[in-house]
Amino acid sequence: MKLYGKGLLMTFTEVSSELDADFNEWYNREHLMERINIAGFRRARRYEAVEAEIKYLSTYEALDSDNIASPDYAKVLKTPSEWSKSIMPQFTKWHRMPCRVEADYTCGMGAALALFRFYLDPTKKQKLLEWINKGALHELNELPGIVGSCLVSVDVEADKRLANALGQTVDPNQKTEWAILVEGSNSNVTTKTSSEYLSEKLKSLILSKTEIIIEKYKFLYGDQRIS
Repeated sequence: MKLYGKGLLMTFTEVSSELDADFNEWYNREHLMERINIAGFRRARRYEAVEAEIKYLSTYEALDSDNIASPDYAKVLKTPSEWSKSIMPQFTKWHRMPCRVEADYTCGMGAALALFRFYLDPTKKQKLLEWINKGALHELNELPGIVGSCLVSVDVEADKRLANALGQTVDPNQKTEWAILVEGSNSNVTTKTSSEYLSEKLKSLILSKTEIIIEKYKFLYGDQRIS
């Protein structure tokens, strides 16, 4: 099964250890359900870091990246529940990536996720897409322990609309962040195998003076709309 559309929102979140249990109850029992019932949203998944800067990652699959920054989504952001009001101000770390799905070779749901984040040299975008579309992710998926992968890029305009809805400032010089998500059956094998396959090629495509961020996660929980 592929992703449920051409939009993918990733959010990275962390709270203090004292709040961790309540945070997970809120996320699993209310927050994911609330989000997947927004128009255009279809499926959400949660991951816990094995090795990453921020402890929790959530992915939300939408029909299009415009759904991620739609008036319906902005309305939910502006009218949080009482439970959300008690949890969200206590985030100690938070980052958002509203993305377009550039290539989807996802297949089912893996127990592990390796996330490769990078800033692509804009002059090499076509080289990246040609490499991907000529079979790179398909070949990656054939390697032992890998079950699926996809390429996404941040929709900068959607990110600006979300920032405006939340009253946040926007960096006028914001660079477009890209990511490859690789799913597998074991976090160590998934990360090692995909790193060996992807890293050297990606290093030749990223902006100078930037690095590839590789993060390792395990699957926690997911939910999806029935209709």
